[in-house]
Amino acid sequence: MDKTRWSLWLRGIAGCAVIASAACADVADGGVGANSHALSEEAYAVAQAWAELRDASGHSLGRVSFANDGDATLVTISAQLAAEQAGIHGMHVHANDVADNGNGCLADPNAAASTHFVSADGHYNPHAEGHGHHSGDMPAVFVSASGEAFMQFRTDRFQPDELRGRALILHAGADNYGNIPVGDADDQYSPNTEAATQLTVKTGNAGARLACGVIE
Repeated sequence: MDKTRWSLWLRGIAGCAVIASAACADVADGGVGANSHALSEEAYAVAQAWAELRDASGHSLGRVSFANDGDATLVTISAQLAAEQAGIHGMHVHANDVADNGNGCLADPNAAASTHFVSADGHYNPHAEGHGHHSGDMPAVFVSASGEAFMQFRTDRFQPDELRGRALILHAGADNYGNIPVGDADDQYSPNTEAATQLTVKTGNAGARLACGVIE
């Protein structure tokens, strides 16, 4: 599956996830609640890599599994967040490869959210691409009004074996995938600040790191 087909998968799943309110039945052959839980259990059982997502206080919010699927990887995400966290959340694989920043998912719940899980470092990006094309970039997760999220998709940007030791991050905000329509046209705008522009280039400006899990 090439990058164009990967993008089409993302578009289809993102649209379906919003319409189906946290579950994409056509893609995952399931729905919210018992069906999505069963699919998560099945995917977890055959996974070659997986991670448990925990918040800064160490509470488990969900899990993500990665399974070989031909020349692609099947990713299954199942999570339960607080109702006030409903909405769209960016999610990425982070490199977790700079020892000076610590290792794994380190966070002090009493410290500012901006300090949480910085130990996971930047996005997994072995080919030095721009954001939106990082190997670790994934579809944003839609969390329903009840706090439930379920999504399943395929990607050829990584294989499960190469992810072990990396970290998975769920962000507090949405991800704009590097989309800044800058220009002079009516449907474009001027950059507001250099800092905001750089955040978009690096991370999609997805905000603080809400949850983290080291991939095993």
